[in-house]
Amino acid sequence: MKQSTVATKVMIGALCLGVLLYLGIYFLLGFRDEVATTPAYSYTVEVGVEASGVIVRSERLLTSSGAYVDLVLSEGERAAAGSAVALIYSDPSAPDTRQKIRALEAELEQLRHALLSGTESVNASRLDEEVLRSIVSLRALCAEGDLTNLEDSVLNLRTMVFRRDYTYGDTDAAQQLSQTIKGKEEELSALQRSLSQVSQTVRTPVSGVFSGEADGYESLITPEMLSTVTMAQLSDLLSQKAPAKPDAVGKIITDTTWYLAALFEGSNDLALSKGKTYQISFSHDYYGTVPMKLERVETEDGKTMAIFSSRTKLAETTLLRVQAVDIVARELTGIRVPRKALRVETRTVTDEDGTQRQENVYGVYSVVGTRAEWHSVNVLYTGDTFYLVEPVNDADKNRLRPGDLVILTSAGLYDGKVVLQ
Repeated sequence: MKQSTVATKVMIGALCLGVLLYLGIYFLLGFRDEVATTPAYSYTVEVGVEASGVIVRSERLLTSSGAYVDLVLSEGERAAAGSAVALIYSDPSAPDTRQKIRALEAELEQLRHALLSGTESVNASRLDEEVLRSIVSLRALCAEGDLTNLEDSVLNLRTMVFRRDYTYGDTDAAQQLSQTIKGKEEELSALQRSLSQVSQTVRTPVSGVFSGEADGYESLITPEMLSTVTMAQLSDLLSQKAPAKPDAVGKIITDTTWYLAALFEGSNDLALSKGKTYQISFSHDYYGTVPMKLERVETEDGKTMAIFSSRTKLAETTLLRVQAVDIVARELTGIRVPRKALRVETRTVTDEDGTQRQENVYGVYSVVGTRAEWHSVNVLYTGDTFYLVEPVNDADKNRLRPGDLVILTSAGLYDGKVVLQ
């Protein structure tokens, strides 16, 4: 009985000791100086300004009095002098006729291809598989009610069937296809004759780049006006609505050099310099950036007017006119750190003559092993939630580098302090 009592007391004592040890460790850990960290990384910011602007080009309007217009050229397509730009119809049924002509031309192209390729040697079993696949594909389109590619699928099936018949010795297949082509050609000629009687062709008087967008600004501002336009005139132009051009079928841009006349708040704080090239990004319809040369810059009453020119991206920007743009003056590359990570500390600085003085320096702490390490930095850019910084001395082996774990919050930090994460 005494042995049982002693054993129980030992077990209870060991249990109490374990509980006390656990509480002691928990109590100590509760007072340790934990740190929150995040990686620093390389980052590039574009420094610029938002502006309102208008695109200016050398343009000639193309007009016609017809009610039904069918454009021949695509947006941004180059055209020689005398090229057909559009067909103007006097008959309301003419657009349908034009659509039939296009369908017939596509069908004839495929039938001629089938006639030429029908004499080629092919694997019969493989051709059977292609016919079956075409039939299955055609049935699936009909079942889904998708008629978008129905015509092309029928033509493709017809080509496969002809080639199969020819492969299996049907000598009449080529003759039948030739007769079909001849009939389609006669039908096409008849449609073209009927269409020519109710249509007229609009041709471009000069060579250039075609645009189907005639917005009324073509006569409001021209490249010749940009050397004398004032900020007040440009401001009025940006705020007014251009007159409509109901009789215009498009325009020809006659010069490869085009311009941006921009207006923004501020007294040229970005120090834009005439003759330099800047990157311009647009608000819509074109999502790339265009390098543009600054031709003219003026500042007046806290506003700045800038005239840019470019000889690139003309065909891609024909639909642009009044735009909100970003003018990128320069790019800054450095190391991005959260705002909480940057610290200002007073350090003793020794001048060249040996004089010591107190100076506020910027820096961040990072975790190296189990210790906090100080890195002096210069601030390049201030963002909403971050700073872009660079090391004060690029040759310093302890400088801040991309990938370092910078400390966000911690009390009583100093260089070399042991920290726990």
